[in-house]
Amino acid sequence: MRIESNCTNPNFGKALPTVMKADYASTILKAKKVLGISNGVSVLKIHPNSMPIQEVFDTGVGKLNSTSAINFINTLAFYTGVNAVKVFPEGQTTKHYSRYYCPYLKTAITFGEENINLLNLVEDTKTYGQILTKNDIKCIKDDGKAQDFINYENELGENENYPILKPLKIAFENFRKGLAPEKLQQEFEAYKQRPLVAEKYPRLALYPYISKKEPDLFKNFKNSTEKQEKFNSYKEQYKDEIEFFQFRQFLAQKEHNEAKSKINYSKIDLFGDCLIGFSNQEIWANPDAFLENTSIGNAGWGLPALNFEEILNPQTEAHKVFKDKITFFLENYDGIRFDVGWVYALAMTTEKGKPTQVKDMGREVFDFIEKTAYEIKGNNFDKQKLIYEMDGMGDLFSGWGTNPKVIPNVKDIVGVYTTQWQKDNPKDSWGNPDFLKLSGLSEDEFILGTNNHDGTPLRALAEGTTELSLEEQKNNVKVLSKLFNLDSKKLLNSASEFIKAKFAQLFTVKNQFLFFVDVLGSSTNMDDQSTRTSNYRFRVNKDFERQYHTALQQGFGFNLPESLAMVFKQKGLDTLNSDLYKKLCEYGDFLRESGAKTEKEANAELFVNK
Repeated sequence: MRIESNCTNPNFGKALPTVMKADYASTILKAKKVLGISNGVSVLKIHPNSMPIQEVFDTGVGKLNSTSAINFINTLAFYTGVNAVKVFPEGQTTKHYSRYYCPYLKTAITFGEENINLLNLVEDTKTYGQILTKNDIKCIKDDGKAQDFINYENELGENENYPILKPLKIAFENFRKGLAPEKLQQEFEAYKQRPLVAEKYPRLALYPYISKKEPDLFKNFKNSTEKQEKFNSYKEQYKDEIEFFQFRQFLAQKEHNEAKSKINYSKIDLFGDCLIGFSNQEIWANPDAFLENTSIGNAGWGLPALNFEEILNPQTEAHKVFKDKITFFLENYDGIRFDVGWVYALAMTTEKGKPTQVKDMGREVFDFIEKTAYEIKGNNFDKQKLIYEMDGMGDLFSGWGTNPKVIPNVKDIVGVYTTQWQKDNPKDSWGNPDFLKLSGLSEDEFILGTNNHDGTPLRALAEGTTELSLEEQKNNVKVLSKLFNLDSKKLLNSASEFIKAKFAQLFTVKNQFLFFVDVLGSSTNMDDQSTRTSNYRFRVNKDFERQYHTALQQGFGFNLPESLAMVFKQKGLDTLNSDLYKKLCEYGDFLRESGAKTEKEANAELFVNK
């Protein structure tokens, strides 16, 4: 293998030894520049609770602010070449639906307690003092043997009395006793003065205590002196509970900020997933912002619908709640993926017992979001970091099958689409990038991925494990065969060849997103609506580096140089840039060969082979 490095005999294969990593990164960057995609948005989509834990205390729920999670992100970011990581919603889990822990049913303006790494509170005494000890966290069992699934129940239980609240209550009591450093106490006092924390969090904190006896406390609240006085009375009665709520949010916020700093240190942006819905307590605390008995989507999805007629009027509750959510995400993330983003173009809502209604929102909501982003992030903010899920909404296009045209509403934004449902006719399938271009979208106006969290995993699609995915696979084969001039029978009969072509297709356009389940070559369905109790349970193995390279060597994992080489050939750049093309092929082959599955093993083999 001809790889430029200090390595004299690199022909042992697999995970890259340290000495070759700089050259690999340089090669990838050169290739992207040649393809004109080096300044695009490339996002790795992960679930924080799926992160591996290598520390001595593993509750069965991954933490973004853990050494192993940061190492996982850095490892995959290096091999996949992404410049951003997007996490699933990190709010509080409020409805479990018999062990159904869906991140898209979480709160929109708070962080969930499961984001707090209890081990950090114990071991980082410089930051947290003596507010928690190892003995205090023994009530949460060490579930380290459960490597392959998330054990939400261990921390969140099956009701609102989370088990994790017990050690956090101890931390709160010790904090009040003065066992925390003065700096932490000052930070908490400053945190409580933030408008969202001071004005909105008390309402949310009161939900488990008074919502049943006061279901309408906040309806027409601003016009009722009696309700305002009653609320003030409750705030005094439950002041300790409110402060405990704020304290938990303070810790979760601090953990999030530390994780973001570590990710940013590696020159990777952290994107948040701005869920379209709100939680029960957020609806109870802001009822005038929502349409009664109405939900988002065709026939209703059970997700509450804001009053879209009022969402842009600054005097209304709908506007204030919407701006709170947008502000929360802009303040806590470098970029945002907007869940069900097409609703901001066409507000589709269903009132119980009535036909679905569609309100044309034009460009106004997108403009408002961008304006808010500039206000918070500054005028140099790159609005390409605002990406909107558009997948599955056919009404965004007209002229299907003949002369497709995208509606003006979604021009000049970045829409997220997946290639899973693409068809051979480029005029009849939004999953085909040619369809998006024919419809009038430039490559700056869409980001392409193989799979969203709720689609068939790429490996399962490649293997045709269900009747539906087999049909989808056949449709994909027709497109990929023409695109890369490949044998359709080989694509249909070889899962590894199919996966290779599907990944490569993403790099024929400027912006890409990769789902971590697919990158790791797993066939686990993250969100299978037919079996809710197993949903969102996939967890990365503790030995994640070995997991990734095993998938690569088996032909199921994502191989970036291989993908770029395929696009080079498709565009005729294999002859115009033959040396670079050859190097991409060599790196792609190197990663596919059986051999070392960790950088440490590769370094050891390099030493032996010298």
